[in-house]
Parts: sequence; C-alpha cells; structure tokens
Amino acid sequence: MGISEQVERPKVAAALGERVRTARRELGLSQAQLAGQELTKGFISQLESGIVRPSIRSLQVIASRLGKPLDYFIADEPLAAGKRLAFHRLAAETAAERRDWAEVRRNVGIALEHSPEARERAHLLHLQAITESADHSFERTFALVSEAMSLVDPATEPNLVGGLLYLRGTAYGELGQLVAAVEALEAARDMLEKYEVVEPRLRSRVSVALGTAYRRLNRTTKAITAYETGLAVASRASELTTAARGLMGIAATHYDSGELDAAIGSYRRALDLFQRVADIDFELNALQSIATVQFDTGDMAAAKASAERAMSRALEVGNAHWAAVAEVILARVALKDGRADEALRMAKHAEQILHESADAIQRADALGAAGAAYEALGKTSEADKAYRRSLDLYTSVGDFADRSGMAAEYAHLLRARGEVDAAFEMLELARGTAAR
Repeated sequence: MGISEQVERPKVAAALGERVRTARRELGLSQAQLAGQELTKGFISQLESGIVRPSIRSLQVIASRLGKPLDYFIADEPLAAGKRLAFHRLAAETAAERRDWAEVRRNVGIALEHSPEARERAHLLHLQAITESADHSFERTFALVSEAMSLVDPATEPNLVGGLLYLRGTAYGELGQLVAAVEALEAARDMLEKYEVVEPRLRSRVSVALGTAYRRLNRTTKAITAYETGLAVASRASELTTAARGLMGIAATHYDSGELDAAIGSYRRALDLFQRVADIDFELNALQSIATVQFDTGDMAAAKASAERAMSRALEVGNAHWAAVAEVILARVALKDGRADEALRMAKHAEQILHESADAIQRADALGAAGAAYEALGKTSEADKAYRRSLDLYTSVGDFADRSGMAAEYAHLLRARGEVDAAFEMLELARGTAAR
C-alpha cells in the first residue's frame, strides 16, 4: 500500500462513518436498531467513529436499512469506481446463476455506467447477451456477442471468447439453424482446445450443446462422442459439492473481515466453485442424451442402462426434472419390449412432472411417448389427442426440428391405420412445408 493510500484510508472511513450516522439520525434510529440481528451495536459505533471499514455485505445491510443506494456510502472512496465495477459484475454473475434476469440487467447497467475498459466491457456484454438469450431475444443476443468479441483478443481471453461462441451456437440451436449452431459450437470447442483452457464448466456445456446439435442433424457417432466428453467433465465437477460448501463459509468470513479487496477475492473463488458444482445439470443432460441416441440407433439394452443410470443419478441429487426426462426414454424402451401399460404409466407420470417444471420441449416428447402407448393399447382417440398436443407444444416454442420428427412418427402411425390423408398432412408438416 502506498503512503498516499495510507493517509486517505482514515479519511475515507471517517467520511463513510459520518454518512452512516447522518442517515441513521435522519430516520430516528438508534445504533442498536440499525445493527438489527445481522450486525452489532458496537460495530455500528466503531463504523460511525471511523475505526472500522465495513465489508460490502455489511454495508449492503446498512444501506438497505437506511434506504440508501450502496454508492451513497462508497462514492468518494479512492479506487472505488473499479471496486464498484467489480462488485456489480460479480452481483450480475451471481444473479445469472439464479436466473434472476432483472437483477442481471440492473447490475450490468450500473457497471457499464462506470465506462469500463474494453475487456471488462466485453465480460459485461456477455452477461447481457446471456439475459437476452434467456428471453429469446436472439437478434439482440447476436449483436451483443459480436460487439463483445470485437473488444477482446482470443489469445488473451480464450475463455470469454469460447463462452461467447457457445452462446452464439446455442442461440442458433434455439432457432433451429443447426448447421450454424454446429459451426459456432465447434469453433468454441476448438478455441478451448487450442488455448488449453482448463474450465470444466464451459467445456461440458460446449460438448453437450454440440452433441445435441449433432444428434438433431442425425450425426450419431459425433453426437455420442460429444456427449461422452461432456459427461466425463461434468461428472468430475460434481465431486466438488462438499468443498464448495466449505469455501462458501470461508467467503462469508472474508466478507465480514472489513476488507473489500479480500471480500471480492473470496467471493470470486466461492462463486467459481459453486458454478462448477452446478454442472450436475449438464451431467444429467449428457446421460439422457446418450440414452436418446442409443434408443434412436436401436440399441435398447444400452438405452435402458443409460436411462436408468440417468434416473438414479437425478433422484440421488433430488432433480425431478431430469428423472422425468429419463423416464420418457424408459417408457419408449418399455413400449419396444411390448409393455404398453407400463410405458403409458411412465409417460403420463413424466409428462406431469415436466409440465410442472415448465419444460415444453421435453413435455412434448413425453406426450409423444404416451401417444404411442395409447396406440399400442388400441386407444386411438387418446393417441391422436396426445400426438396433437405434442405437436402444438413444439410449435408454441418454435422447435420445428423436433416437431418434424414427432410429425413423422405420427404419420407412420396414421399410415398403419390406413388414414392416408391424415398421414400425408403429417408428412407435409414433417418436411416443413405445412404452415408453421
């Protein structure tokens, strides 16, 4: 620490303390009332006297209780602009993990007001693009990704550029532009390999997304390879749960230490570890995707084993959503084995869970499985209803690639019944020539 900073710190602490005291008195609060249960009266007294400097977390509690923005208290702190920028970026990243898109936008907006340098701006634009993608504003997503990529050199920021390419690829995938999706995702994969980026979270995401794009293009061998790569990476990350919890406790201790720099550093470490732990979702995604490809290639025994493994893992970690996705595959396998009643039971149960979790695409798949089971049981009216609901769901979310596959399956069923005109209608839908 330089001499000038040593001189400035007491002045900053005194100015901060005076602002807290003034705001507290304006509201007629005692020091004990301001402290509440989270802090202590003694801490507030020392803070107002300029003896201690609060952590960001403690200052957030105080600011909230006093009805003031955080900047009201730290605006005059030396180097505060850079620290506030770091704080709001971290807050945005954490909000993104919670899928709290309004909070991401708010913190990114505040950070951008501090005129960040190019690299930092690119990171903020990346967060903004993630939010736009979540809202299905894909044109805006592409624009933000392009701007962010223009601000950084891949050689110095391969992780960020890889993340941007991944986002571009998944956006293309959502739009059904699968060739463009594969191109972007392969570029992301190659970027991570070229610069030897050791980032299991991003690597697993790229591999799973690439596997899905390959599968939808019927590139089965490549799909399996990509899924297995993503699964291997994500599985290693899932072993970090215990360590992540311990590190979060350490991070909380640093937050209360009164040192802003240490607080931000600990926050980064804790956030990074929790992000890696979150890759269990991608492990489950990879497992069920492998099972799907095995089913599509006719390897029922392997598909059943993979789906059972996915369901067991999902139930182990309390993830009902992915357990239901695996159950749909098991329903399809049961139907192939001639167990139509069991297949219908599983498909209907899975559809209910997926409806509750608001996953329209996987729910549509479950309805298709139910339709096939109804047909096998001779309940053609119920089968028609299930298939039509499935197709409507795919249409509602713009997933025309998967809708095409379901329409082809339904067309085959209708042809077997002898309903030629209805079968032709479905074939037209499968080819993409019917009205969307």
